[in-house]
Amino acid sequence: MNTSPFASLHNDLVDHVTGLPRYASALVEIPHLARRHGERSLGIVAFSVVADATLLRLTPEAAQLLRADITRRLTGLLQGKDRLYSMSHWEWLAVLPDLPGGAPVHLAMMRLQGSFMDPLPTLDGLHTFVTQCGGALWPDDGEDALHLVQSARIARLAAAAEPAGHALYRPEFEQASGDQRALHADLRNALSDGTGLALHLQPQIDLASGACVGAEALLRLRRKDGLHEVPPRVLAGIERLGLRKVFNRWLLQQAMQTQERLTGAGVALTLAINLTANDLLDSELPDLMAQSLATWAIPAASLRLELTETSMIEETEPVIEVLQRLRTLGVDLAIDDFGTGYAGMSYLQRLPVQEVKIDQSFVRNAAESKRDREIIAAVVRLAHRLKMRVLAEGVESSAVAAAVAHLGCDLAQGFHYAAALPLDEFIPWWRQRHERFPPPPPKPVRRRRRSPPRKAK
Repeated sequence: MNTSPFASLHNDLVDHVTGLPRYASALVEIPHLARRHGERSLGIVAFSVVADATLLRLTPEAAQLLRADITRRLTGLLQGKDRLYSMSHWEWLAVLPDLPGGAPVHLAMMRLQGSFMDPLPTLDGLHTFVTQCGGALWPDDGEDALHLVQSARIARLAAAAEPAGHALYRPEFEQASGDQRALHADLRNALSDGTGLALHLQPQIDLASGACVGAEALLRLRRKDGLHEVPPRVLAGIERLGLRKVFNRWLLQQAMQTQERLTGAGVALTLAINLTANDLLDSELPDLMAQSLATWAIPAASLRLELTETSMIEETEPVIEVLQRLRTLGVDLAIDDFGTGYAGMSYLQRLPVQEVKIDQSFVRNAAESKRDREIIAAVVRLAHRLKMRVLAEGVESSAVAAAVAHLGCDLAQGFHYAAALPLDEFIPWWRQRHERFPPPPPKPVRRRRRSPPRKAK
């Protein structure tokens, strides 16, 4: 069976029914395959079996046998250099490297669908199933692996209305609303000329001293109509347009410039920026970070990268390697929104992180809710046992601030202290805070007493 060379890296990356690597492996491998073949194209085919009554009535054992049989048939139709992945229960992904253009993708989709015109054996007889195929081409339909795969899957959905039953991706398959099109236009303009996008800073407070020792850089987009767009829609638009790498370059340069201005104004703190799951699959990210730090002469320890907990759900070896390389640079790592996903002690032990941010859904009512306080206390005990700091997000009152401090949290962030502020407003805010709550002096470094040299006998 044609499996990926990355498949053996992590048991969770293998579909044990089909023996194929899963979706996360595809996202890791596609950039490597694209770079390996230089100017040649790379094709993606999303293939699925349409669920009907026969399929839905299968027992779990029968469904496993059928999935294994479909996998064998698909594998036999691919060439030796092609890759096959298990996307979901009835969906597969084929990656076709080193292509001269889009024609081989069309031929591959025709070959795959033609093969499934014949009935497939199930435990209760032979059945014919409806299949759908969608294709996409690198780099035309997405230079980013996630965007490219999404293009193929969108084409697969659109194939239901195509006479041939398969389709190569076309932009018109995505029916964006007028407001979405305007947002996308604003985003493209902002990333090309640098206007409209900005980072606002929300303070992070040391609970023991009250000093502002950090700030999270939060994205803001000012639309052409003068209104600000909410960050989730901005980030969704960036992902939909396949501009994540372009945005990350902007984000890193903006963060370095911001930290340079803070240092020049005498503001000493750690600046935190956010990463997504797709960023952690980019093996070039640590190199980009190192280059940015060197260009702006920014100390790595003055930056922190916040990783949303749900983005870490695929703990692949390549992801761990990217995190280790970032940590080797000297950049701090934090897990954001902790408590909203599936993480536990073993999860934290495997990741080279220095800070845990408790999600605001547990913090907001900490003064009144005993259950929320118990959850916070448990996270604090776990994190401190692993030598990690704990930051409470969503602190909106003095009562909540007192509660999380009593529970052992090290840092706090929220409207009780300040909303996210433009840099020109943040600097005077920090100075006023610094006058009232100066940071604690650094702990003295204990030096081991040297034993006197032994006298020669």
